Amino acid sequence: MSGMAEFKALLARKNQRFVCRGTGSPDPGSKTFVAHVEHRIETPPSPSVREPFLKRLRHIPELATFYEQYGSARLYCDTNGPDAAFFIGDADDWGALKSSLSLWFRDLSAEEKGRYLPEWIDACVVFGEIPMSGNYLLLPMSGEFAGHVYEFEHDGFEFIRRGRNFDEFLSYVSTVDDALIQDILCHTRYSDGETEIQWMADKYEFDE
Repeated sequence: MSGMAEFKALLARKNQRFVCRGTGSPDPGSKTFVAHVEHRIETPPSPSVREPFLKRLRHIPELATFYEQYGSARLYCDTNGPDAAFFIGDADDWGALKSSLSLWFRDLSAEEKGRYLPEWIDACVVFGEIPMSGNYLLLPMSGEFAGHVYEFEHDGFEFIRRGRNFDEFLSYVSTVDDALIQDILCHTRYSDGETEIQWMADKYEFDE
């Protein structure tokens, strides 16, 4: 199954939820909380607006295919609060996302930039982020790694590959296995709407 097919299957599932364990105060002890999650999808702009943008993506066909069908996507959204696990922005979001990413690099010296940043950093699209984490989703547009997807992890200045192409990235965010849950719980917290406990995803469920 392609990543796009897996993504569509994810969106179609009913009553998606995480069984969560808590942290913070008051101490939740061994209690669990079921956080119901949803995926908030925006429709793409009109063809007259979309076509010039898609022409820029001809050499990245998986990315173009996504934006032909979707505008933006917030995945695994907390229904009791603002958190989400992933945000894939539309073209109008890319500039602001890149500006926010660049703030992490502004105090680096030329030597440090050469040491910590990949060669493609100035020729990439910053198409998304891990909301409220300081981590961003990047796709180089030229060179050896054109079309690959990376997550910039600000803690340690790591660039973690999340797919050899955008389709693999869609498979990554749509396959809710132990590895993805571990990635989600590192940055995303869910709310019960009543206490200050921060609930972290531990198990994924949905209605068959």
